[in-house]
Amino acid sequence: MSKKIYIFPTSSRDENLGLYNPYIDDLIRSLGRYYDFVNKDKPSSSGIFDLLKYLGKTDYVFFNWIEKLPENKGGSIQTLFLFSLFPILKLLNIKVIWLMHNKLAHTKEHLFLKKAIFRKMIRKACCVITHSSEGISYGENMVRGSAKKIHYFPHPVKDRRNAGRKEILYDILIWGTISPYKGIDKFLEFLHANNLEKKYKTLIVGKSTSENHFGQISKYANQNILIQNKFIEDDMLRDLIKQSRIILFTYSRSSILSSGVLMDSIGYGANIIGPDVGAFADLAKEGILNTFKDFEDLARVIDKQLDKSDNENAKNKSDIFLQNNTWEKFAENVNKVLA
Repeated sequence: MSKKIYIFPTSSRDENLGLYNPYIDDLIRSLGRYYDFVNKDKPSSSGIFDLLKYLGKTDYVFFNWIEKLPENKGGSIQTLFLFSLFPILKLLNIKVIWLMHNKLAHTKEHLFLKKAIFRKMIRKACCVITHSSEGISYGENMVRGSAKKIHYFPHPVKDRRNAGRKEILYDILIWGTISPYKGIDKFLEFLHANNLEKKYKTLIVGKSTSENHFGQISKYANQNILIQNKFIEDDMLRDLIKQSRIILFTYSRSSILSSGVLMDSIGYGANIIGPDVGAFADLAKEGILNTFKDFEDLARVIDKQLDKSDNENAKNKSDIFLQNNTWEKFAENVNKVLA
């Protein structure tokens, strides 16, 4: 008889806003070979309280992005409820699995509660999974002795490459949800401050999480910097990546560990530059992408990449990475850890 998992979160609200993240669906699909998900296809509108309905029906609770809980409606109450859950879960022999996607959270709101959740999850989870090797040392620094329960597996990736070329239209493509933590505004500010705002043909496209933030970055638009607030469908994204020389990530180093957008870009065969942190640093060591320390360094890295007509070595290493880091292999690794 298959073990049963309750997975958090299962809200459908982000999908309705055009901010859909496929990670939960991919996780359920891949681990479905080994486990039954008791709340599959059952979106919750009650946050963490939804777990009460499944306490007698589950063997594991998988928490994702739980450090963001204080930001949600009734977040302080939900956080207190989360803390009260741990002795109940232990009594019922329900094991806690935490997928640690980020360092704390991308915003500084409710930072005290977020730090408390982070430390509590490290202490109470029987297993912590991270998609960046830095996650192990970061967790150990937060709670000494925790490294032995933290397991690093690269973020799984889907191979979405196909044959064919497109006319190059952009030097730089920045895509995905537009949020303050991604540092797009800081990058554009740097370009303007250094008279580089017309040097690179740049497209920034994605659904913004804030009208105010989108307004702040829109002021930097010009004939060479195009900024679009819209959700990108897969077919459009595939074409945009083929039309762009570089996919750029300007994320803040303070919060990021791994990125689904990064892995999607690798899956499409993109030429990538990102910050020297987390999963970006891991993949740079494997020769799959290039990283930068600061924006001054970034300008040099961009120019160097634009001078290269091809990078066969990076493509070969990406091929190997794609073969070894499928969702199926990730599920197999997780199952071995839990067995």
